[in-house]
Amino acid sequence: MMTFPKEKSADALQIALRAARENEARWMEMSPEISADSDRLEQWANTAKLRRLEIERIETLLAEVENPSPGPTLR
Repeated sequence: MMTFPKEKSADALQIALRAARENEARWMEMSPEISADSDRLEQWANTAKLRRLEIERIETLLAEVENPSPGPTLR
């Protein structure tokens, strides 16, 4: 696995976060019609949850890159 400088990683994560938020917003605009098709509604809701989880995951990764926790101290 390659490692990148923090600036590049943070930039890439910012881009990914922006894209994920745009995808979520578009998905929410496409809310399913109220219908008797419960399977379709459930699939839409599950996809909405996955889009939200993707955003949260990227936000967590970005926070870790921007504010790394100190490593163990060597004595």
